[in-house]
Amino acid sequence: MRWRIAIAAAVALASLLGMIAILVHHTSSGQTRARLPIAATKPALASFIGFDETRVALGSKCLRVLVAATPALRNRGLRDVRNLSPYDGMLSVFPGDSGARFTIANTPMPLDITFFSGSGAPVDEQRMTPCPNGTDATCPQYGAKSRYRYALERPAVSSGSGGLGACGA
Repeated sequence: MRWRIAIAAAVALASLLGMIAILVHHTSSGQTRARLPIAATKPALASFIGFDETRVALGSKCLRVLVAATPALRNRGLRDVRNLSPYDGMLSVFPGDSGARFTIANTPMPLDITFFSGSGAPVDEQRMTPCPNGTDATCPQYGAKSRYRYALERPAVSSGSGGLGACGA
């Protein structure tokens, strides 16, 4: 009887260790999609296929934004976008603190970019100049003065600071 209990305990322990190993591998892999801790997301409108959308608070304003939570979507960004309507901007979400730089190659409109820490505190803000006929190699690059977790791009006329958070919070 004791050997059956010992075998069952060993199998249970091995299963638990296997699940922990899978979880650690999954969460540390660069392939996982970043989770937006601010609010739930849903698929964006058809003109922005592949993106999700959510609402975020910026100071006292509630904004409807596109969410770029994968490397491919962050790279695609707002290239060739001439009208963001009905969205107020695009939020790039990184799985950890980042020092990535942005260009607005093939982007016809000026954008303001605000970088935020993981807690939603503003880190830096810059105005990005249109580079409608350029490439990532030929257009200016924009980065924050320190590492950040989120980057919010909005049409340049809409600049304003404040912390990033959930609407209604």
